[in-house]
Amino acid sequence: MYHTLKFTYLAVLAAQIGVSLSHPSLEHIERLFVPLTMGVASNWGAIAHTTLTSTGATLITGNCGTCPGTAITGFPPGKCTGTKSAGGTAACSAEAACLSAYNKARAASPTVALPAADLGGLTLPPGVYTFPTAAGSLTGNVTLNGAKNANGQFIFLLSTTFEAAAASKILLINGAKACNVYIIVGSSATIGAASALQANILAYTSVSVANGASNKGVLCALNGAVTLINDALTTQAKC
Repeated sequence: MYHTLKFTYLAVLAAQIGVSLSHPSLEHIERLFVPLTMGVASNWGAIAHTTLTSTGATLITGNCGTCPGTAITGFPPGKCTGTKSAGGTAACSAEAACLSAYNKARAASPTVALPAADLGGLTLPPGVYTFPTAAGSLTGNVTLNGAKNANGQFIFLLSTTFEAAAASKILLINGAKACNVYIIVGSSATIGAASALQANILAYTSVSVANGASNKGVLCALNGAVTLINDALTTQAKC
């Protein structure tokens, strides 16, 4: 399945830039894909538009904050190892960077139409993915195969909600990096208990994370709240 999806990805991208698949360098085509970046938001584990709320011993390794809202609750007992900014300049810059990445992702041309709304059980190469339904989910594990390309990006575009079931995982192999995984959510994202995700999750509305989950990347709520319960968030500043 991996080779089929990779071929589809390259074929669509080649058509967009007017290059035949008989071109001698398919790797050259892959390199022409303009990557997304989180910019100054890459140092932030969680950034919310309205409120950032934690229950229990949440640990954010990196910065956390809100903008333009100023409500941050649950820290302590939760801990944010970097800057904690409630409506400050740093938080507003991070929120703006999240919005920029969100808009750029929305403008990207899809390269692969997923066969089902649930990512569980799939192994996928780099690409820009759309779902057959407005909402998408992850039940179990999805494996993202970097194909030994450290710059390969995985962009998942959802029209409405994204829900990761309890104990779901994003697994990275062959050079795939958490900083290059983007889940672009048209409304709200819900992450189940004990899930272990590795992605920048940019939600137009809110992000809710259940008890004992983890994420490597940025959680951004562009118009609502980020809600955490005993969770572990780790930034991926270097990509």
